[in-house]
Formats: sequence, structure tokens, C-alpha cells
Amino acid sequence: MTLTSYRKHKIYLAATMGYGLGSDNPEEIDYYKLIKAETNKDKKDRNMGIVRED
Repeated sequence: MTLTSYRKHKIYLAATMGYGLGSDNPEEIDYYKLIKAETNKDKKDRNMGIVRED
């Protein structure tokens, strides 16, 4: 079963806002972990937001 865009968006919001997933679906858990890993990597590298040019 593939994830719908609606479900991906809900998982993305949960991951970026620091909420738990609350699902036992392995596909949803993998996507949640992927988003959390990318977010944590960006936070560590300071790549969050728009870079100022002035």
C-alpha cells in the first residue's frame, strides 16, 4: 500500500511539530523516521529557513 499525499502531509506535520505518529503501519513509520532524520540533520547544519543576503 502506498501512502496518499494527504497521509504524507499529516505525517510530515507530526514529524516537524514534534508530535508522535500513533500508527503501527510500517510504511508510515519509515516515512516519519525519514522526515525526522532530515529535520534533525538540517537543524544540526543550520539549514533552516531562508538565508539572508544583506
